[in-house]
Amino acid sequence: MQKNITFAEKKDMKNLKYFLILFLMVSVFLGCKDSGMLSLMPQSNGKCGEVVVVMKENTWQGKIGDTVSSWLRQEVLILPQYEPTLKVIYVKPQAYSQLFQKTRNVIFTDINPDNKKTEIKIETDKFASPQIYITVKTDSDSSFLNTWYKIEQYLLDTIVKSEQSRLLAGFQRTHNILTEDALKKGHNIDILIPAAGFTLDVDSTHFVWISKETSSSSQGLLFFDFEYNGPKDFDMQNLVRRMDSVLCLNVPGPAQGSYMAIEKRVPPMKKEFARNGNYVCELRGLWETEGDFMGGPFVSQSMVDTVNNRLITAFSYVYGGKNDKKILLWQLEALMSTFKINYDAKNTAD
Repeated sequence: MQKNITFAEKKDMKNLKYFLILFLMVSVFLGCKDSGMLSLMPQSNGKCGEVVVVMKENTWQGKIGDTVSSWLRQEVLILPQYEPTLKVIYVKPQAYSQLFQKTRNVIFTDINPDNKKTEIKIETDKFASPQIYITVKTDSDSSFLNTWYKIEQYLLDTIVKSEQSRLLAGFQRTHNILTEDALKKGHNIDILIPAAGFTLDVDSTHFVWISKETSSSSQGLLFFDFEYNGPKDFDMQNLVRRMDSVLCLNVPGPAQGSYMAIEKRVPPMKKEFARNGNYVCELRGLWETEGDFMGGPFVSQSMVDTVNNRLITAFSYVYGGKNDKKILLWQLEALMSTFKINYDAKNTAD
């Protein structure tokens, strides 16, 4: 199937009633049984990427407040424009009500000479669900700062990963079964594709394009493969070269002769990790349009299909003009966290 548009253009019966009530009651009971609860946890509030920080006012206005705030608000790496990692909402202890207790992400600080030891606690669903509730207790300002510097990266990663997990949980409610099956049977690729908004635009032997278009943004997932020739295929230069060759031929831009390409002036960042026993090489960078002015962030993940000797790459991109792109990219990263080679597929890729 050939794509016809560019990524720029796509943009009551009583008994039944009683039965249903009984069914819901049993479902709630079973759902809470594992956690030892027989009542529903309140729904957390707040928007994706928000965190409430509870701290004494004089502390917040000093070095500690500046340190905590600047770390949480740090710039998201490799986006076309500045976006903070988290939106920080400061709350005084005396104003810390039940409303704020139910926020999706909370950092509660307690600096008091009466605290006998430093305590760091990360709790899940303490007052609401879903929620990450972080408590940091120390006996002095200096002790707090020393502790914060040691844990700041871990705390930030915990909150961001929790947000992506929540996004993934939302996507898991409805699957695009037809698209997922096409990827499994035709390409030995297993990945969650949500039913809402995501469409299969191109499905050829070595290239797949899935996208979601709105009036203000475009999100895409590309899958392509090459013969695997060895570890050097994972070198940055080789990965980028192969990406460019695929994008040039398959992702046209809005202007005649224009096409998507990897932005070279801002070199991509490389990360290596394992998933389901497979080595994964991730690149995070910017894409541009040769012959036009469009661009945005991308995240790619490449791994080897050892059965078919293929290097498979999942390439996610976002376009949003001047609008924020962080959450859109987090959504795609959540989906890509489910990307794996399906060795149980009935058909092997050609």
